[in-house]
This record gives sequence, C-alpha cells and structure tokens, in this order.
Amino acid sequence: MMLNLDFWNSVEPADLFQSVSAEENRKYVVRVLRSLTPDRVWTNIIAEQVEAGHIEVRCFVSWLARKLQPRAYLEVGVRRGFSIAMVAAQCPEAEIYGFDSWTPNYSNVENPGSRFVQSEMERIGYRKKVHLIDGNSHETLPVFFEDKAEVGWKLRKKQEFVNKPDVFELITIDGDHSLLGAYQDLKNVMPHCAIGGVVIFDDIAPDLSILSPTDLEIVRRELGEDPYGWGSLLGVWRAIQQQFSNFRYFEYTKNSPGAGLAVRLS
Repeated sequence: MMLNLDFWNSVEPADLFQSVSAEENRKYVVRVLRSLTPDRVWTNIIAEQVEAGHIEVRCFVSWLARKLQPRAYLEVGVRRGFSIAMVAAQCPEAEIYGFDSWTPNYSNVENPGSRFVQSEMERIGYRKKVHLIDGNSHETLPVFFEDKAEVGWKLRKKQEFVNKPDVFELITIDGDHSLLGAYQDLKNVMPHCAIGGVVIFDDIAPDLSILSPTDLEIVRRELGEDPYGWGSLLGVWRAIQQQFSNFRYFEYTKNSPGAGLAVRLS
C-alpha cells in the first residue's frame, strides 16, 4: 500500500482505521511497548487495550511510521517515549525530535526525563541521538522553527539545530492538554508538515463517563480557559481544520481516547 496523495484523497476513513487495527500492527505495538522499561501505570493498560483490538495513538504512529518511512519525526509530549519508540523501531535511520518539559510526577506518574528516553530508544535498537528539547513547547517550538534566532538562550538553542529538517513527514501532538495550549502547538507545527505527511493529534474523544467526580474536575481544570467556545480537544481539532484547509482530516472516536489525523495535500 503506497501512501501517496492519490491514496489520501481516495481512502475511506473506515478502510484506513481497519488497516491500522490489523493484528500485525497491534502485535508490533505491544511488542515494542513490552521491550521498554515498564511503567507502573500505563504499560499494561495500553498493551491490554491494544491486544483487545482497540486503536490508540501508538497504533497510528506505528502504522504510519512503517508506511511513510519518515526521514524526520517530531513529537510534542514525549514523557517516557512510548510513541517515539514506535518510530525508532520502524525507522532506525529517521531523525527524531521530541519536545517536553518533563514535569516531575506529571498526573501523579513518574516522568523520568530526556536521558531516560534516549536509553529507552537504545533498548529497541535505535542508535542515533534523539534530539530532545526541554521546556515549554509554546516557547521552544517557535524558536526551533525560526529562520534567524535571537540573542541569548534562543541563539544557544538554535545552534543545536543548525541542520534541522525544514519539514517533517510525521508529527504527533500529545502535550499541553489545555484548549489554548493544544491549539498553539498544532498551529505551530502544521506549516512544517511535509506534503503527503501526517499530523497526529491525541485525545480527541476521551471517555469522561468512567471518571470519578474528582478526576473529572481535574480534567476540566486542565482544559483551562475557553474563550472561543471549543469545549473540548475535539473542538480544538475542528478549529484547526478551519484554519488549515490544505489538509485532509480523519477523526477516530470509536475507542477512547481517540485520535485525529491531518494529511497535508498541498
């Protein structure tokens, strides 16, 4: 299956999602996850969901990495590197760039940092340096994409990425889950997606019915201010669709937490 523009212009969403949910891909996702250092909360939860036939963001990343064979991959919201690992395993020659603030005990779960992520990629055979950028993505992404860096810390950061790619064939956004923050991350990366490349946006359809009142309130606080009436990350995703009409959009909402795909056509 060639993922050229003819494919993306003609494929039906149901057929695309069926391909992503194929047993071969799901087994691969679980195998890579199980090769990493276990996370006390999420490794088993994600693996069991995928084994049960659910599609979650790692399934999309794995399938797209195998089909697109990106030369360059960018991710916002790295944490332990579960998603990056799918690209590193499928595409050992890809240049990988990850952005995260590595907030300690994020959502009450250990967040061990960039050195740990590099060592995890080595566990699955990725021998290149993972370019990991520490800090607030709303500050670091604009600097990363600037043609000319300003003085001070911006210049120092820029020197690290003199040979950075101009475009990325695959991008995943799974960082700031506030409405305005997620919108800003998407707005920053969309122009830098290659034609025929894909942007993945996680968590567009979380199942809030399973949350306790306390956890539900935490989620609502995380969404933050909503001056434009988006209401949810799905609303953010649809606002992005209005702004970037040169992409074709897919929304997978069958299984929580859902994911959106944006394919650049021109």
